[in-house]
Amino acid sequence: MAVTIAYSVARQLVDDAARQAPAEACGLLAGTNNHIAAAHPLRNIAAAPETQFRADPEEQLQALKAIDAAGRNWLGVYHSHPTSAPIPSPQDIDQCADGGLLQLIVSLEGAQPELKLWRVDQASVAPVDLVYDTVHDHDSQRRFTKSQQAAVIAVGIAAVLIMLLVSLSLLPPAPEILPSP
Repeated sequence: MAVTIAYSVARQLVDDAARQAPAEACGLLAGTNNHIAAAHPLRNIAAAPETQFRADPEEQLQALKAIDAAGRNWLGVYHSHPTSAPIPSPQDIDQCADGGLLQLIVSLEGAQPELKLWRVDQASVAPVDLVYDTVHDHDSQRRFTKSQQAAVIAVGIAAVLIMLLVSLSLLPPAPEILPSP
């Protein structure tokens, strides 16, 4: 089974991992079926955040509510390994509470970040194919907000009015009409 991830979400995970380093970043993954469409970064409150992660429970609850409100499913968790390979550590395996959830690990060990997806439960660890979806990356096709739409319309109207005024000022003066004799 392969799971797709929106390229913008993969980029978000790498950016979050880089921002949090040397601590491990962590968060929730959301989407539908086998497609990761969103990530919800969470604060890592682990006692040793450089080598482990523990999501803030209050932030996790808020993220789960946001996932539900967006009509998505909670697909799994992500965290980073700032200095090691993207392979679940014994601690990652022990902390896994639900074998039905995916675990995505972002490694910053090499010159290029590396993302690996796993299905982990306390009895087994299995890699899952991760496919980057750049064609249907709906989150990267940003839409204008209402205020941005209004600003674009206002600028368009102003441009038309300016062109009209400039055009009128370039017209030669009207010929003088003399009274008939």
